[in-house]
Amino acid sequence: MARIAILGLGYIGGSIGMGLRAAKLKDTEVVGFDDWRPARNAAGKQDAVDRVVGNPREAVDGAGLVVLATPPAATAELMEEIASSLGRGAVVTDTAASKVQIGTWAQQHLPNGVSFVGGHPMAGDASAFGIDNASADLFRGKRWFLSPSSTASETAVKSVLGMVRELGATPHFLDAAEHDYVMAGVSHLPLVVSSTLFTMLRGSDGWPDFGRAAGDTFRAMTAYNSGDPSLTTEIAVTNREQVKHWIDRLVLELDRVRNLLDETEEDVFREFSTAQINHARFLGGDDMDPDAGASPEIPDATSQMASLLVSPRLYDRVRQMTKRSEAREKEHEARRGRWRRD
Repeated sequence: MARIAILGLGYIGGSIGMGLRAAKLKDTEVVGFDDWRPARNAAGKQDAVDRVVGNPREAVDGAGLVVLATPPAATAELMEEIASSLGRGAVVTDTAASKVQIGTWAQQHLPNGVSFVGGHPMAGDASAFGIDNASADLFRGKRWFLSPSSTASETAVKSVLGMVRELGATPHFLDAAEHDYVMAGVSHLPLVVSSTLFTMLRGSDGWPDFGRAAGDTFRAMTAYNSGDPSLTTEIAVTNREQVKHWIDRLVLELDRVRNLLDETEEDVFREFSTAQINHARFLGGDDMDPDAGASPEIPDATSQMASLLVSPRLYDRVRQMTKRSEAREKEHEARRGRWRRD
């Protein structure tokens, strides 16, 4: 009988186990381990795996596929611990949000003949953790990034692909360095910004007033603080250089916008209306192409399509600005005409 071992029976690991059991894989046993006893007990009660064992070496003994669903910082030590129990031809994958550092540890600790295929499922709620929140459908319809090591066999990659598809996710291959660059921008930086914004205002002398005035916008912007701080720390540390890169980029952008506030109202409006249009395109899935970074043209207010591309309020504002621009142009043209006649 084939064996899949899941090390880490929390929110992600528990959901993987539940999803694999729901798939009813033929002649396959799903074995789980977690170093926290309550998680092991909960996994057994919730039937997250077929069997819970007492240590990671027992879990991976005879396993063809091993899933490391642990916090990033625990990965190196865990790889070292299970190395001698992995059979030749075994495949190891993970679920961490950073890939370069994990891949380096795999190269250092996993034995020859064992393939490593880095993985990162883009699923779940940042504020949810623990097996009590696990679900067999957590990954259904979600993207799952895969970053195979240079020595991973084709069979190993197919094994992980099979698991991802059984869980209902869509696999997407991405080089480890590129993955970390992208994730630092769209996932890790928001975690840092959320924490920093809250800490800045919470530490100010006027916090009682800020706290009382805080509405949905502030709560949404700082919602990431409800998540597990140890996980956020480990993500930031294992992807340190890329997170620093995007912090630097954000500082430059904020400085640009700060300077923009000294310009005309139309310049400021164009900044935020362009962002609104691009965001609408992003939500609609219409900007996933090589030219997506180009600034869109603000729709002409006379266009019948303009009201379909932007919100009603923005459409009205564009129409007002268009009329003002046309009026100024007519005034300039009249002045030029008078100058030519004179």
